[in-house]
Amino acid sequence: MLLKINKIVFQSVLFVALLLSNTMLIVNLDSFYAFEFQKNNTSTKTGISPDDLNKIVDNIQEFFNEESNDKILMKTYINGVNKQLFNEKEIIHMIDVKILLKNLQLTTVLMWFYIALCTLVYYVLNNKNKIYNFRNFIKSYIKFSFTITGIILVALLIGFRWIFYLFHIISFDNDLWILDPRKDYLIKIFEEIFFMEAAILIGILTLSSSLIFLLFSNIINLYFKKDQIE
Repeated sequence: MLLKINKIVFQSVLFVALLLSNTMLIVNLDSFYAFEFQKNNTSTKTGISPDDLNKIVDNIQEFFNEESNDKILMKTYINGVNKQLFNEKEIIHMIDVKILLKNLQLTTVLMWFYIALCTLVYYVLNNKNKIYNFRNFIKSYIKFSFTITGIILVALLIGFRWIFYLFHIISFDNDLWILDPRKDYLIKIFEEIFFMEAAILIGILTLSSSLIFLLFSNIINLYFKKDQIE
């Protein structure tokens, strides 16, 4: 019973670690922003040129990855007029988002450390059937990963707005995230559909990571079988 609980805990930590790692990947993936801006016709809706939208993304990414908050105090051309992009409410909210991302980064590092430590301890203490047990674990994890990710993706497709709302309620202790799409450029640039498709892509990447684990385990299994035959 205890072994089963430990297995579920380990699988859950691995799943969340992959989920958070893929989240940070999307946050820093320029091509995803460019694709979304083009698909959502963001330039026309905001009056900001595609080149300036790319500069805004660069500034936001640097803002998230630096200690300084200077990058978020940016100006850009909107309908040909150079003006401050974000108002005070948007800036404070973005600082809150930055703190959240920093905490998620730390959590991700700690989770990967836990995974590495548990894996090392397991292989030091277990001398028999390591490859067989590893392959069985991968198969079990893939079932776990596909089940959880499938549930999440269906939930996103059915009720993303409610999930998005709940996420903000849990993550922030203020209502600064409630923005006006008529005047607040943060919500004009990053529409709800942007976040929905980002969440779906993160889910797909997490599933892909599971398949990579399966491929890796099969390669190891074939290598050791070949070694035993020789």
